[in-house]
Amino acid sequence: MRDPVRIPEVRVEIPSVIAADPEAQRFLLLRQLVEAGLVAPDEAAPRRAANLGALLPYSAPPPASGLARPLALRDVADQLARLSVPVSSAPASSLRAERDFLLDSLLPTEPKTRTPPARMDSAALGTARRRIGDLAGLGLVAPDEQAREMAAITAGEQVLANAPPPPPPAPPPKKKPKKKAASGEAGSKPGDVPGGTVPVNPKGILGLHLLSMASDSMTDKAIDALKKEYPELAPLQFKAVKTDIPDLGTTYRLMAGPMSGTEADQMCKALRAKGQSCAITNF
Repeated sequence: MRDPVRIPEVRVEIPSVIAADPEAQRFLLLRQLVEAGLVAPDEAAPRRAANLGALLPYSAPPPASGLARPLALRDVADQLARLSVPVSSAPASSLRAERDFLLDSLLPTEPKTRTPPARMDSAALGTARRRIGDLAGLGLVAPDEQAREMAAITAGEQVLANAPPPPPPAPPPKKKPKKKAASGEAGSKPGDVPGGTVPVNPKGILGLHLLSMASDSMTDKAIDALKKEYPELAPLQFKAVKTDIPDLGTTYRLMAGPMSGTEADQMCKALRAKGQSCAITNF
């Protein structure tokens, strides 16, 4: 009777100091896989080298993207252990492909994409300074690697310390003073009608500026809508006057008239009370 196949055991222990550091946990598991005989040292070395920037972000090239995501380390270790036991029914190529997939999910030898370079600000540098000591204490980085990383962190801190202070924020742009309404523009206020008002000659024929349009093709529909909403406008004549306004472009002012000054003032006030924009203008 053949002895039962013994599956190797992998010691997966995550120290509390890297409990919230998925990148460091991946390197720790790789070392534990080597210690369990599931990964050869010469196979682990290129995987570590290709992603060393996850441990040494300021002194090594950026690692593969995605290493900061949590990984089910126990599941990866158990499956690699099972794959290390020959199974006659499974092709060797299939077992090898699955094993490579698991190791690439841990630390790929040839990363397809890499993370952006580490941030060079005081908060990130301070975190890196504290972290490199923890990693060295766990043996995840060698003394010479720790020394290079500390030198890079110190250099970054010196650059920040010598950098000129940022310029003060630019003051908000000054608002242009609103133009006062021209004399004779009784009952009207600037801005009541989209497109603004125009100076009024009180001795001329007067009318009402009711709205402004982007195109004169809208004139007929606008007139019909106004007459339906405000029957008191029905007896008046309407016209659209093309006007060029600086910074706004061309607009078409819809006018209604002709009217006397008293009639224009009374009707404009009545329309405003109903919510319709209105300004007295020359017709």
